[in-house]
Amino acid sequence: MFGENLKPSDPISDLQASLETPVAGQKIYDQAIVFRGWVYAPGCAPGSICLRAYLNNHCCAETRVLFQRADLAKKLNLPPGTPIGFRMFGALQPAVLVSHDATLRVTALWDNERFTTIAEETVQLIPASLRERPYGDVVCPTNETLLHREDIYGSGPPIEEPGIEASNLLAEYLPEGCSVVDVGCGAGAYGPRLMAAGHDWLGLEANAYCCDILLRRQLPFRRVDLEAPGLPSADGEWDCAICIEVLEHVREPEIFVGEIARMIRNRALFSVPNMEVLPYLHDWGVVPWHLLEGDHKNFFTRSSLQRLLRSHFRHVEVFSYGEHPVKTRDDIHVNVHLFAVAEK
Repeated sequence: MFGENLKPSDPISDLQASLETPVAGQKIYDQAIVFRGWVYAPGCAPGSICLRAYLNNHCCAETRVLFQRADLAKKLNLPPGTPIGFRMFGALQPAVLVSHDATLRVTALWDNERFTTIAEETVQLIPASLRERPYGDVVCPTNETLLHREDIYGSGPPIEEPGIEASNLLAEYLPEGCSVVDVGCGAGAYGPRLMAAGHDWLGLEANAYCCDILLRRQLPFRRVDLEAPGLPSADGEWDCAICIEVLEHVREPEIFVGEIARMIRNRALFSVPNMEVLPYLHDWGVVPWHLLEGDHKNFFTRSSLQRLLRSHFRHVEVFSYGEHPVKTRDDIHVNVHLFAVAEK
């Protein structure tokens, strides 16, 4: 591969070049490296060029296509339309394991004869650690598989540890020592803490994989038969119900909420994703992670959640929680979940 086994040719007269990004000292991920710059060599045909980028002598990107840079043509006194700009999108294989300073070098070869280094600097190489990130295995740079909707919009593994904010809200709004049915309990994330606080907790779950986890964790639950006309509970069997991040998955939410109301005597607590955040975060192209769930069938604002619950509860209040780490363009935080307190 050239750059490793070619010696520089005689100096190219009036060669001009610049690597605009990354700049010296910049942090770059080993799997998503953006290169941009320009090169002009009088007497060298732009169509015969091959540019390559190296990190610690490992080739990570290549281009054979230059583009026009109107911003530089006049400054360099070049004919209009002269292609001098370049872009490359690089990835280093194998992936690095630890952050370290790396030597970045960009080389150019014309007509397979004239070779030179046009930029060399030190950058800070950061491991992307894609194997440890959600979807990292699916969208890694080496994956040549054409992905489909079901590959991206999936469902993550059931959580066994409760969300801190949601767990605190349950502790604040559940009466002391009440009986609680956890509708769509998943792996039972909220059960242990509620039982430790003195509540009589039982989960309802339809997913077979989650039911196996509940058995392994020795948590009390009832298996839900999705073909049955209702949920497995007697009328007014429980003081309260909780339903955390479940309503968005339900095919017939009106019937489902009616079943929850039927099973309890006092209060139901609900949590759903807050769709109101979309216009606030759109400026940055940000969509909250949880909204990528492929099984979401219902999408709530505070008013649509209230309207749904008021059909079966005499009093409903809705507020938001779960601050998103990205602020809006106006430097304001928004909350990505809605929480409803519904009274019988």
